[in-house]
Amino acid sequence: MIRIMAIGLALAGMSAVRFTATARAEDGPLKVVVHINFSETGTQGAGLRSVANILKDDPQAKVEVVCHAAGIGLVEKARTEHAEAIQALIKQGATVVACENTMRQKSIRKEDLLPGVGTVPSGAVEVVRKQHKDGYAYFKP
Repeated sequence: MIRIMAIGLALAGMSAVRFTATARAEDGPLKVVVHINFSETGTQGAGLRSVANILKDDPQAKVEVVCHAAGIGLVEKARTEHAEAIQALIKQGATVVACENTMRQKSIRKEDLLPGVGTVPSGAVEVVRKQHKDGYAYFKP
């Protein structure tokens, strides 16, 4: 039984290492999807600072910030406390998107979003797709 558990842990570890390696191709930029589905503005700010640090370390990094559920307020003009930080990250090349499902549920229009913020049909699906199909590493502040 212990041997089976050890083999399972070893295989899980190899899988995690392989996945992490896909986030940065040997000659390509780092690729990271940042998952924001919480409303705590302090944690949102910390997450945005982490994105800025990623872009500072690797200016060619492909970073997508996905906001859905309670995290949608981060990109709403009327609610966010981080408009300047979002705009700075967009200028540095980060992509910031809002979930259309959440927008529909909360009656948020595209015009209600900060300038430069895009939309995706489903925030949850976008996070999974970026990891599974596009080889992005996952980061959640």
